[in-house]
Order: sequence, then C-alpha cells, then structure tokens
Amino acid sequence: MAMLRNVQELARHRTFAYLCEWERRFGYSSINDSIFGGYKAVVDRLLSVHAPDLVERFNTLYRRLNEAADQDHTRPAGEELSQALTTCRRILEAVVGQVLPAQAEPSAAGYKLDQASYRSRLFEFIKIANESKNVSAATIAMAEGLHARFAAFDKLTSKGVHADIALRAANMCALNVYVLCGEVLLLKQETGTDATTEVG
Repeated sequence: MAMLRNVQELARHRTFAYLCEWERRFGYSSINDSIFGGYKAVVDRLLSVHAPDLVERFNTLYRRLNEAADQDHTRPAGEELSQALTTCRRILEAVVGQVLPAQAEPSAAGYKLDQASYRSRLFEFIKIANESKNVSAATIAMAEGLHARFAAFDKLTSKGVHADIALRAANMCALNVYVLCGEVLLLKQETGTDATTEVG
C-alpha cells in the first residue's frame, strides 16, 4: 500500500508539474501573439496606405526565403539569399523615399541626401522627426544595427558559408527590415513630420 501511495503521489506531482509547464507555454505564446500580432496589424496597415507595392515585395522576399529553406543546407549559400538581401535593401530604400524623398541639397551637417544616399536620408528623417518628439533613439539604434547586419551578411555570402547559416542571417535581416519600416512609418505618423519641406 505504501508503494502504491508513493506511485500515486509521484504521478500526481508529475501531472501537476506538466500542467504548470503547459500553462506557462500557452500563456507565453498568447502574450507573444498579442504583442507581435498587434504590431504586425499596425505595420501592414501603414504599408498598405503609404507604400502598397511594398506589401508584395515583402511577400516576394518571404517566398525567396522559403525557397532557400527548402534547399540543401549543407551546400554553400545560393543566389536566392543574395537576392533576398537586395530585396531587403530596396524595401528599406523605398520606405525612406516615402518619408524623405531624395534632395538636391545636402543636410545641414553636409551629408548627401540624393537617391543613392538612402541611409543618410533615413538618419536625417529621424533627426528631423526627433525635433518635434523625442522618440527616435531606439529607431536610430535599430537602423544602425540593420546596416551592420547587411554588412555582415555580405561577408557571409562572399565566404561561401553553408546555406543554413546564411539563411538564418537573411531571416533576421528580413525581420529587422520589417520592424524598422514599421518604426519609420509610425514615427512619420506620430510626429506629422513633413521632411520634404524641412530639409534643404
């Protein structure tokens, strides 16, 4: 009888522990879905209003990454990942073009703001927006981090690394581009910045 009670107690304890673990997992998943789902809805709406063609570009990007994920991961990274990175850059450049189109004149600090200088235009837009509302520090850090990711990804693909490593880096680039595009469009909406009249 004592052995049977011990088995019952052990079973009860393990069942309780498993239930607690599953409750934590479901709770965590639900919170994450709520946070990311809500942010995604906002970003998708902003993209559809301000740059509807970019929604299709993001879809193309995700398709390329999915195609890369289906390939043999022991081989060197393929052309599809380089194309994915190029698409990431073009998407970001297009969003920057929405908030701060190319300018003939340089910024007050002397940085070029022409078509090719989309990175300078991004930081200039954030600086202008920051004059009306102090919300840009995290966005600046994210933009700098994203450009560092682009550079690191270029090095990875040029070294012929395995596709699984390059794919992971490409996925992170795509995710960061999406989040940064959302941050930039939100910043424009929240601050009401008319960058085209404040620059040059």
